[in-house]
Amino acid sequence: MSLRENADSPLQSLLRYFAQGTGTALKPIPHADTRIDRLMHSDAFPAGSLRPAAVLIPIVHHEGRYAVVLTQRTEQLSSHPGQVSFPGGRRDAADESSIHTALRESQEEIGLPPCAVTVLGSLGDLLMSSGYCVTPIVGLIADDTPLSPSPHEVAHLFRVPLQLALNVSSFERVQVSTPEGDRELLQMHYDGYRIWGATATILYHLAQEIARH
Repeated sequence: MSLRENADSPLQSLLRYFAQGTGTALKPIPHADTRIDRLMHSDAFPAGSLRPAAVLIPIVHHEGRYAVVLTQRTEQLSSHPGQVSFPGGRRDAADESSIHTALRESQEEIGLPPCAVTVLGSLGDLLMSSGYCVTPIVGLIADDTPLSPSPHEVAHLFRVPLQLALNVSSFERVQVSTPEGDRELLQMHYDGYRIWGATATILYHLAQEIARH
């Protein structure tokens, strides 16, 4: 893959961040709502009881710029139907690592060959009230790699400019009502898509980490 952006581009900032080593990239990902964050890191959710999962943050050169590949889930899925997400899922017993999980799931969901991905590194875990501990993996996709989304899992595949995704000002905090009460979450809008929940939380965390370093 060719790195066609200048030294001050979002891609180069991303590369510099991961070149520092994983020590700076392993902070736990905080929830937008501090009450949920406190709950998820309390004794009510012991780490050993959470099911490991991983997602891939795929970055591709598309139409002259770098972008993050996202999917909109189909309505027939039992988990988070219709929501925007990264390709990924729960870790299987045969998976050697979170990287293996993220690449395997990406191949199943969007037809991305693992050999076409250069893994840059991982972020810290995001603990979910659904009982999952999610590890995001960041990877560059080789130029001109064809993607073929699974019609069962993916309703739409789209790309958000990396410059937008890694800008903390792209995100807003909103209040939503849930059966458990009002809750604060992060969201951003792009090309008619609403990116929110865990997906927005992960992107916002990555944008903050890069801005700090």
